[in-house]
Amino acid sequence: MSRASALLSLQQIDDRIAAITSEIATAEASLRGDPELGRLRRTEAAAQEEHRALGTNARLAELEAASLQSRIRELDRRLYGGTVRNPAELMEMQRELEVMRVRLSTAEDDALERMEQVDQSLASLQSASALVAARESQRNDSMEPLRERLTTLTAEKELLSAERDALRADIDPGDLSLYARIAAHRRPAVTGLAGEFCAGCHMPVSNEERRAVRTGTGLTQCANCDRILAP
Repeated sequence: MSRASALLSLQQIDDRIAAITSEIATAEASLRGDPELGRLRRTEAAAQEEHRALGTNARLAELEAASLQSRIRELDRRLYGGTVRNPAELMEMQRELEVMRVRLSTAEDDALERMEQVDQSLASLQSASALVAARESQRNDSMEPLRERLTTLTAEKELLSAERDALRADIDPGDLSLYARIAAHRRPAVTGLAGEFCAGCHMPVSNEERRAVRTGTGLTQCANCDRILAP
């Protein structure tokens, strides 16, 4: 294997390791958590809180209406029970009774409206909970294949890393240094010929340089982009 071909093989392994590393990171992130599931759970929690608050308000409105009904019954009993005979007091009780009945009507309307809001919030909560349950089921179904894929990727990365270490051990340190320098700025660092042109920058390569690439004599770099040219 020529020096350039060895560097090309190293580059291919490096690229595959980089792709596997990225896929592993994505799989691990998916196993750690699900942003969409988190969003759905937050929506469900907000719906639960809204339902609780509306329920509390509805109960208070019902208690207010019940209190007014009790007060009206007491006034009715006193007004028509014959225990109060003072005309002025009777008139005052009559006026109070009329005011209380208006307040009761308003309170009953308010209580009814609040109960409707509770029903609506319950429907929203049930919908949010159903979405959470569906997402959790979907996630559980996908976790095992994802774990298996992660195991496969990890094993492949370990094999490639060992292959990479073995290959690097056979490459001249100066060649490795050149490869690393170019790879830090250009990808791919090692490329081939496309006819009379560099396959990296697509600029023409001289006859002498093309012969050197094909015969594997030393390392040949593109005069334009600095990439290492491999046969």
